[in-house]
Amino acid sequence: MTQAVGKRGTDRTEKRIHVALPVRITYFDGDAKPRLEMACTYDISSHGARVTGLRCVKEAGEILVVERGRSKAYCRVVWIGESASPLQGQVGIQCVEAEKTLWLAELREMEEAYDPIVRDTLLYRMNSAARRSGNRRTYPRFAADGTAGLLHRGAANYLDGTIKDVSETGCLLTTQSAILPGTDLKIVLKVANYELSIKGQVRHAVVGVGLGIEFREIRKGDRAILQHLLRKLADHEKSAEEKNKQKAKSAGVLA
Repeated sequence: MTQAVGKRGTDRTEKRIHVALPVRITYFDGDAKPRLEMACTYDISSHGARVTGLRCVKEAGEILVVERGRSKAYCRVVWIGESASPLQGQVGIQCVEAEKTLWLAELREMEEAYDPIVRDTLLYRMNSAARRSGNRRTYPRFAADGTAGLLHRGAANYLDGTIKDVSETGCLLTTQSAILPGTDLKIVLKVANYELSIKGQVRHAVVGVGLGIEFREIRKGDRAILQHLLRKLADHEKSAEEKNKQKAKSAGVLA
């Protein structure tokens, strides 16, 4: 529900605030008649929000009218939290009117909050998935297709990167820029329609392999998104393994 990550000034980053704001949602039923529903934001950004308590939404792509006070904008449903997932009950929406911001005052007055990543109390572990895949890491990594924006402390612009794999506590990235181990970074990861903001440190840098980054803090509310992504990546990996086994079995029969 955010713009793409690339080289950009820090004033153009997608600031997101964890705040509950009541909103009115107008949706359209099967006969294209407008219906009203009340909901509440979970967090907000300049181009969208995560909303809870929205029962009318059935699928991604639906268009809603979101009202906050005198502000009103058309928004598209980007994703719907799956049942039994960390995002259950949440809906991601993105404004389709580029010139409008529903939460201008709140975004101007409030700062982003970050939670420390404490390894002993992480909410989501996939050790069983790790054993199935042969990955013996405490916090298994999964291959991911996405982009990364890397910001040095005091720098004015983000550097471009590509995600190779990710876990709850770190990730492996490739970038054309040389970054030394021990460098503190703000990392904006974008995978599919999800964006996460994380503070971390480069633990190792190997030419031809990439940057190994250890996560230190994660933006409030983004841990649930990270857990959701890891679950989907684990399921995808398991499904790919089963397909490969079936192919191998079929090839053996045909041989």
